[in-house]
Amino acid sequence: MSEPDVSGALAIAITEALPIGLFLVDTNGQITYANVKAHEVFGYEENGLTGHLVEDLIPQRLRETHRAVRIAYSKDPVDIAMSGGRVLPGLTRDGSEVDLQIGITPLTAEYTLISFIESTNEIIKPSSAHDPLTGLPNRRLFDESSDALRNLAIRNKSDVSLLFIDLDNIKAVNDRFGHATGDSLICEVATLLEDNLRESDLIARVGGDEFVMCLYGMGARDSLEKLAKTLIDKISAIRNVDGHQIIAGASIGAIITHTPQTSSIKKLVGIADGLMYEAKKAGKGRAVIKEV
Repeated sequence: MSEPDVSGALAIAITEALPIGLFLVDTNGQITYANVKAHEVFGYEENGLTGHLVEDLIPQRLRETHRAVRIAYSKDPVDIAMSGGRVLPGLTRDGSEVDLQIGITPLTAEYTLISFIESTNEIIKPSSAHDPLTGLPNRRLFDESSDALRNLAIRNKSDVSLLFIDLDNIKAVNDRFGHATGDSLICEVATLLEDNLRESDLIARVGGDEFVMCLYGMGARDSLEKLAKTLIDKISAIRNVDGHQIIAGASIGAIITHTPQTSSIKKLVGIADGLMYEAKKAGKGRAVIKEV
């Protein structure tokens, strides 16, 4: 028996029948092909996705960062298996978000194949890049995205800032009201921090009660100081969690660099972490800022 011919129309029929979404994307990030499952996931009619940029299908707050990541990836493309790849939110046609497990396969110098599936789908077990309690990016996703943001700042001769935020009094909340209330406080702070982000900023939960933020183009130390004070004031204003009267607070270490090419994100996080401990030793509920 001869081998079946899987070229041409048959190959297309196979990709159209797959239970996994597929995009063929060119070097400009434009979708040149999307299969049936892709249209189903994003809520578009047949051929409705062709011609869109991949950033059109990502929430507005993440587009600039994603664009920087995509450009950096195109310069050094590697296979990223879906089973070990990133989980990213997609933006459907009706404006809702869906978490997607992403795989990336460079095919030629001009085209990349993106495969994806809903993170709730049992076909493949997703490896989440998000903190399970707050839904924020975890340290792995933050490291990847912040490196891309740093590269963008280098190209544009802009600045990068890092804030390391540690909650004050979380142990007292846990001891008095239980860890469930402590977790509720952490989630409330996570939402507060997200609400104070610009579209170009990044945030992650990196420890039990620790958060780190990476900011692009703050411009001046005064702007960073103002933001840190605003965050401390808003966190300190939290008084009721799960029906319990609590005392909340935060200490922040922050650094801004106008020469991001001279320092890695890891180094900047380490400096901000050290400055946060200086704030703790100085009496908590304050920020220590450094400019380099």
